[in-house]
Amino acid sequence: MINYKYFFSTANSFLYKRTILIFSIFLYLQTFLTAQITPWEAIVQMQKGINLGNTLEPPLEGGWNNPAAQEYYFDLYKSAGFNCVRVPVRWDEHTGDVSPYKIDEAWLDRVETVLDWGLERDLFIVVNAHHDDWIKQNYTNPDMRARFDSIWSQISVRFKDKTEKLIFEILNEPHGLTKEQNDDMHQRVLSIIRKTNPTRMVIFQGHDWGGSNELIVAAIPDDDYVIGSFHSYDPYLFGLEGQGTWGTTNDINTLRNKFITVKNWSDANNIPVFLGEFGALRSCDYNSRMKHYKTYVEFAQTYGFASCAWDDGGDFRIMERTAKKWDEVKDILIYSSALSPAGLKLSLFQDTIIQLNWTNMVSDNDSIIIQRRTSTGSFINIVTLKGDTTSFLDANRIPNAYYYYRIIAHYNSGEEIYSYPQRIFLPIYVPKVRESFLGVPMQIPGTIEAENFDMGEEGFTYHDADPTNIAGAYRPDEPVDIYDRNGEGYHIGNALPGEWYEYTVNVESDGLYLVNVYLASLQGGGTFQIKIGEFESEILTAPNTNSALNTQIVSTTLNLTAGEQIMRFTVIDDPLFNIDKIDCELFIDAVNFPESDDFFVIYQNLSGELILNYNNSFTIHNIRIYDITGSLIYAAENPDNNIRMPVNGISSGIYVVQILTDNYNYYSKKIFIK
Repeated sequence: MINYKYFFSTANSFLYKRTILIFSIFLYLQTFLTAQITPWEAIVQMQKGINLGNTLEPPLEGGWNNPAAQEYYFDLYKSAGFNCVRVPVRWDEHTGDVSPYKIDEAWLDRVETVLDWGLERDLFIVVNAHHDDWIKQNYTNPDMRARFDSIWSQISVRFKDKTEKLIFEILNEPHGLTKEQNDDMHQRVLSIIRKTNPTRMVIFQGHDWGGSNELIVAAIPDDDYVIGSFHSYDPYLFGLEGQGTWGTTNDINTLRNKFITVKNWSDANNIPVFLGEFGALRSCDYNSRMKHYKTYVEFAQTYGFASCAWDDGGDFRIMERTAKKWDEVKDILIYSSALSPAGLKLSLFQDTIIQLNWTNMVSDNDSIIIQRRTSTGSFINIVTLKGDTTSFLDANRIPNAYYYYRIIAHYNSGEEIYSYPQRIFLPIYVPKVRESFLGVPMQIPGTIEAENFDMGEEGFTYHDADPTNIAGAYRPDEPVDIYDRNGEGYHIGNALPGEWYEYTVNVESDGLYLVNVYLASLQGGGTFQIKIGEFESEILTAPNTNSALNTQIVSTTLNLTAGEQIMRFTVIDDPLFNIDKIDCELFIDAVNFPESDDFFVIYQNLSGELILNYNNSFTIHNIRIYDITGSLIYAAENPDNNIRMPVNGISSGIYVVQILTDNYNYYSKKIFIK
């Protein structure tokens, strides 16, 4: 007899076991299929992030400088181009103080609502424990650890079915925990999360303030779904105190080395990296702050980190939440990269003209767009230029105002890469004032000490290529390098090509003047030129004196007119030389020596002879040739009309040819005899 009871019991048992097996496989496959994004893939997809700071962290939402969170924030985040929003949450004000440490249901509902606003817009959302300082200060208390464990257990259960784009971050900036306590806390809470969220991505930080140095020494959880995180506002005095400026080569290299260190750690341990907070106070120097944000974005992209700028609606505000407007930092976060136009510099070209200079980092763009705004306006396109343009003059600006500029490399596809913006103040024009350094014009004939160039400003009374007075021995607040001559006066050193110095001089009388320049050089060969009034010397060469102090004289002559005028000393070319002083003495008085360009012509022919031709309406009584010391080296009385003068034995140099006519007029010319 068949035992139907046994049969059905056995059959049911078989069917039950098969159902359980199928259901288990389904659950496994569902878990497998939903865990599509690895931490590395997530970091690539959440490159551009922003914090919803100072919102869910106060004891009561809206208790600090921001209103309660609004759904439209996430529309603004999405439309701006962000793909990740970090939502800091404070839990202790909404959690019981005794076991089972229940989180207030209304608070969980509110947090879930805010997180869902982001998830529904397909954004990555990072939720954490933020400003929960009680666990950091009381970690050795087992009741406090149990309370923190309970909070994360409840968070994990509540959000276990959310999309994988919801990421847990265990504790923000664990300042107060030792490294060992921080490592223990992360491992313990991670094991709690894994009970209900086996593949949820979880972010861990190093101890103290969660900086890069702490991350690379933190214990790495043995888990396939963790992401390492660090925060950086470096340098502290600039980013968090607003002191000084930022952006020197050393500043940038220091920051780069920080990122390289984290990158090396990431590669060695196969852990992707999330830069959870960075930024600089709005009170920081504007131009430095813009460059600071851009450099962080560039390095995060270069080294493969996702970055999340800190926005607290206040001192670090990026979005004006109520007004629904963005600070231009947003465009740096979204549109800048290592390919952005770089090194934007603004300068005053003339009274109402602003000059822009920059470097293009791409060559395949079709055009360059320049945008400008005022302190109260928004950026607008002011001109579109050829794609390889690197400078622009913006004319007819109204003085006594700030102007802001940025450069955009534009592609026909519509893609645009932004530079960081920079600003400049255009002052009300005040005519530049020149003053003689000694209070009165320097006299010619007389000695002019090189270091006593006129007072004024860079580009007006002098030009020095380096903004620092390296020696600082004399006039230290001005950039020209002035050295002490061992207690015997001063000289200008490091005279680079293109530099110049001007002196207000008073020429006593018309005439031909001998100009002696006292120079020292370790190499010799550097060149220079002197101009007094409208008269300019030939290009002169500095001698090799084998010393920075021992000088030799380089001489020239200049025909000068009487009166106050400007003398300029211009450095033409290297090697370097030092300038001690310039002596000017009257060579031939113009009363006895009027010069005329029309009366005669003198030149040296291929045979080396001097040939003199003159106006036949006069008769020449005599010819005299003088060297630059005033010594007579040649004389001829009552010469023929076509005069040929041998110059054998005469050294190469500058000479003055003087002619006396039958009406007792003198005429002269300078000539260089080879």
